[in-house]
Amino acid sequence: MRRWYLPAIVAGLAAPWLFGCGSDYPLPTETRAGREFSSDKSYQMVATWKFGAGDTVADILLTQGNGSQLFVLFNHAGAGPGPRGTINSYSLKGKPPTPPPDTRVFFNQLFVPVALAGRPNRNVFVLDQGDTCMARRNPDTGSCDTTGGWSLQISDLSSYWRVREYGQLGRDTLSTFTDTSLAFVRGIAVDDQDRVYVSGTAIVLVSDPQDTRIKTRVFQFRVNRYIRTTGGNDPYMPGATKWTRDNNFIVEEGSGLGSLTDPRGLYWAGVNGVGGPGLFAADFGKDWVQKLSDASSSNGLYKIDADTSSALSAPVDVTTSLDGFVYITDTGNGRVLRYDPYGQFVQRVDVSRDADGQPLVTPLAVAADDTLVYVGDRSTNKVIRYRRHR
Repeated sequence: MRRWYLPAIVAGLAAPWLFGCGSDYPLPTETRAGREFSSDKSYQMVATWKFGAGDTVADILLTQGNGSQLFVLFNHAGAGPGPRGTINSYSLKGKPPTPPPDTRVFFNQLFVPVALAGRPNRNVFVLDQGDTCMARRNPDTGSCDTTGGWSLQISDLSSYWRVREYGQLGRDTLSTFTDTSLAFVRGIAVDDQDRVYVSGTAIVLVSDPQDTRIKTRVFQFRVNRYIRTTGGNDPYMPGATKWTRDNNFIVEEGSGLGSLTDPRGLYWAGVNGVGGPGLFAADFGKDWVQKLSDASSSNGLYKIDADTSSALSAPVDVTTSLDGFVYITDTGNGRVLRYDPYGQFVQRVDVSRDADGQPLVTPLAVAADDTLVYVGDRSTNKVIRYRRHR
């Protein structure tokens, strides 16, 4: 049986730095597969946003396209049923040290939000991780223990994880759902058909090979897809009248391409490339990022596992720009990398240090458009904005 735990992330320092803080120094021409990328396509740090100790950067969403919006999700320490996170909207080119948030945007009913998803000019989806201990607490003791034979079943559904759907200005939830077949969740994505993808740890019943009548509960990594419905009746999705699990699509645990080992950040991209539109997954357990088919289950299109010099380490987040380029937080190596729509390495984004002269330490969130990249660093609690030279 798999032990279910939250792995620690060890963030390494980047390679030695060549340029000073904020220096506008052109990089040497980069070469890949016989093609050259001119130095004026390099990235430069243009702003560093600093946040207080009570606001820990957890995720970033850039909806892209006309009227694009920038959202930053923060986690707060705490216990009990009170909110432990907030989401703010900011100007795309807000000035440091910290731009004021858009006060018109407010997200109600958040508990433990951990990830964001959205498409251009569409609704925003928030993955609320909930509190597993509160959700399974023993009614006799008020704690998540097994006193009196308590089997740790769900006793408080309001504390369990759930997806929350909001309009572009937040406010109250438009819809929400949970799935008790997933014990823990990490990442979320949404496609142009409003199908929602959630990564996490599933509770799976496995038959004994010697006697199929005997089944054992085990934990396995999964990505599930959820679709809109007019009358949900999935027994594992109590109260979900507008959503149901898509039983025709699932990405399962495994060691090869098309399967996952501890999937973290997700992002659906509608641009062309290998296999056309598809789902990108940061595969923390394999040190890969995969592009997966959204048409068939566990069908891997390609993997990204290295740049020109070293392998990825503990990737946590992935996103794409509208022109199809892929951006990855190579968290274990303390850097952010850019790839073309076919998975070929192009360049490192974070070549210049931030406004305090610091390199990235633990980049956990990335958002990008055709010229700007936003990176959230948990260790320094900053969002750093980079601009690509045209």
